[in-house]
Amino acid sequence: MRKILGFSVLLLVASFSAFAQAAPARVAAIQYEHCMLIVRGEHFSSAGSGMELDYGQQAKDGTPNSEMQQASTAIGKLKSVIAALNYLSSQGWECVGFNSIISKVASGSGYTDAQTGYLMRRPK
Repeated sequence: MRKILGFSVLLLVASFSAFAQAAPARVAAIQYEHCMLIVRGEHFSSAGSGMELDYGQQAKDGTPNSEMQQASTAIGKLKSVIAALNYLSSQGWECVGFNSIISKVASGSGYTDAQTGYLMRRPK
């Protein structure tokens, strides 16, 4: 009787470990769309906005996107980088990085040709 009871318990324990060996379910990767808020050095002067939105519209196989065109127009009317970032954030975009490029340095007064790009993404 003890042998049968011991064998039953062993069989029960072995069946639980078989469930533990099952492969975990795969989680689908989140797909993102990206754009870049480009801010040129003249943004800080009175010459104009100096901000634009690049969402791939200039690419050879780029397709027109009316939502992104409206966002680009709205950003062109804003007066500060923070306002543009807040606007994009309100549209579901998240800033994931930035990069600044300085091409020329003016003599003693600062930068003359600086450009900063803010890489933005949101789930598709």
